[in-house]
Amino acid sequence: MQADSPPRSRTVRTALAAWLMLVCGVVSSASGTNSNRPTGAANGPTAVINPTRHDTSPPLIEMTASVAADARSIMPELEVPSGLNALPEGWRGVIGTRHSAHVAQHDRGDRGAMPAPVIDVEGLGKGMPGYAWLTPPPDTTGAVGPDHFLQWVNTHFMLFNLTDGSVVDLPGEDWRSGNTLWAGFGGPCETTNDGDPIVIWDQLAGRWFMSQLAVFHAYPTGPFYQCIAVSTTADPLGSWHRYAYEWPGNKLNDYPKFGLWPDGYYLTVNEFLNSAGNWLWRGAGVAVFERDKMLQGQAAAVIYWDLSTAYGVLLPCDLDGTTGPPPGSAACLIGLHIDLNGDDSLNLWHARVDWTDPGASTLGGAGNAPDATIPVSPIAPSAQIDQPGATDLDVIGDRLMYRAPYRNFDSHESVVLNHTVGVPAGIRWYELRDPNGTPVLHQEGTFSPDAEHRWMGSLAMDKVGNIALGYNLAGPTTAPSIRVAGRSATDPLGEMTLDEHHLRDGSGSQVASQRWGDYSTMAVDPDDDCTLWYTQEYTDSVGMNVWQTRVAAYRFASCTIDEIFTDGFESADTTGWSQTTP
Repeated sequence: MQADSPPRSRTVRTALAAWLMLVCGVVSSASGTNSNRPTGAANGPTAVINPTRHDTSPPLIEMTASVAADARSIMPELEVPSGLNALPEGWRGVIGTRHSAHVAQHDRGDRGAMPAPVIDVEGLGKGMPGYAWLTPPPDTTGAVGPDHFLQWVNTHFMLFNLTDGSVVDLPGEDWRSGNTLWAGFGGPCETTNDGDPIVIWDQLAGRWFMSQLAVFHAYPTGPFYQCIAVSTTADPLGSWHRYAYEWPGNKLNDYPKFGLWPDGYYLTVNEFLNSAGNWLWRGAGVAVFERDKMLQGQAAAVIYWDLSTAYGVLLPCDLDGTTGPPPGSAACLIGLHIDLNGDDSLNLWHARVDWTDPGASTLGGAGNAPDATIPVSPIAPSAQIDQPGATDLDVIGDRLMYRAPYRNFDSHESVVLNHTVGVPAGIRWYELRDPNGTPVLHQEGTFSPDAEHRWMGSLAMDKVGNIALGYNLAGPTTAPSIRVAGRSATDPLGEMTLDEHHLRDGSGSQVASQRWGDYSTMAVDPDDDCTLWYTQEYTDSVGMNVWQTRVAAYRFASCTIDEIFTDGFESADTTGWSQTTP
C-alpha cells in the first residue's frame, strides 16, 4: 500500500472540544427487541427500537465483503401520493413570514463566474478504470473528513485525498463494496448490499457515519433493515461500531435520509407495506438514533414515529459548521407541500428527544402535525427530463432534495433547501431563518435561465453565508451534464448571481431506464468551513449502465481559511495585530 498524501495543515477548532467523545471499547453483539411505549402525549413516539445486533469491527482496511456486490437492478423508487404534508383541519401551529419577494431568475448570474474548482476528479462509475458495477441509479453521496472525501454510490465507496483529489491507494481494488463495513457481522447487513447510501462526517465528535438498506434478503415482504456504522476514530480505514435495526411492522424504509444534530442522528423514510404483491403507502417514518451510545459502541436505542399517510418525504436538518444550535433547540424536519392550487408551503416539525425517558419524546404538534408552516410561491410541477435519445429521465419533482443544511451564524440560524419545479425544469431554492421560533423565508428563487432542464440539486452554505448549488443539466440535444452555480452572501436576495460552472459536459445518454438518480450531495469541509465539495453523476456513453460521477471542490474568495502559523497566530491578516516594545 502506498502512503497517502501528507496531511494538510488543519485549523484548530476549539468549539469542537466540548463535543468530543471517548471510545469506551468493544461491545459484543446482542439481540434487541422493539417495544411499543405508550405515552400521554398526543405526539409521542410509536415505538422505541433496540438493535437486533451490534459490535465493533476490525480495521476496515483489513476487511473484505463476505458476499460480492449485488449486480441486480436497484429497487425502483416507489411512488408517493400527491398532496402530502397538508395541514390538518383545525391546525393550530405557527405561520412563518416572508422577508423578500420570490425571484424567477430567467437569466444567468451577472456578477462574474462561479470560481473554478480547486479539486476536479473522476469518481466511481464507468469513467473509473476497472469499475464495472453499474446499475442505475448511483444515488451519489459523499462527505468530507479531516483528510479525505468519502464518496459512496449504491454499491461501492471510495476515498479521495483532500490535498489533491487523488484516490487513496488500497490493497486490491481502491473501492470497497458497501457491505464491507459489515463483513463478519452476520445477518442481512452483511449478506446484502442494497444501497440508498448516506455518509456523514460528524464534526462534533470527529467520526464518520455510514448507512444503507438491507432489503433484498426478504423482498418484497420483509422484514427490512437499516444498517449503520460509526467509526471509532477519525480514520475511516480503522474500526467501526456496527448496528442493524429491523424496521417495524415489515414496512419498507424507503428513501432514507439522515441528518446530524447534537442529541441524535435523525432519519426520515418513506414507508410502504407489501400486500399481495402491491405496495401500499404508509406515510413518513421518523427515527432518532442514540448518538452518544453509538459513538461508544454501546447498544443504542431508536425513538421512532410512524406518521400518518398524510405526511411524507421529509428531510432532517443537518448541522454544518462548528457552532451547534442554541442550547435546548429542538431538531427540525422539513417537508414540501404542493397544493397545485397555489397554496404551497414548507412545513416544519420539531423533534424534542428525551433519552432519559424516550417515551416522553415528542414530534410536532397533536397527531404529529407540523409545528409551523411557511407559505412559498406557487410551485409548477415538472415533466420528465428530455435528453438525446428516446428515454426521458425521472425528475423526482415531488420532494425536497438532499440535504437540508443548517447553520448557526450566532446572529441568526439558517436552513437552505431546494427542489425541482416547472417546464423546463429549474431549481427552486430557499433560505429559511429562525427555524425554532417564527420561521422567516429570508430568500426564495427559481433558477431557470434558459430552455435546458436543471434538476436533482444539492446546495450548502460556507461559514460566511456564500451558497454553492450543484445540479444536473440536460435537454433534447444536451447530454446529462453537471453544473454548479452560486451566490455571495452579500448579493441581491433570491438570485444565483455567479454564472454556472460547467463541471462536466456529458456526451451520451441513458437508455432503457428512466432511473437517472435520486439525489446528489453538496458537503462542507468541516475544518476550513469554506470548501464546498460536490459529487454528482453524468454520462459520456450511450446505454443503460453508463453513468459516471465527478467529485469537485469549490471555494469562494470571500471565505477566509484561518491557518495556524508557527508564531501561534491564526491568520495571515496582520492589520489587527499590536506590538509592545519591551
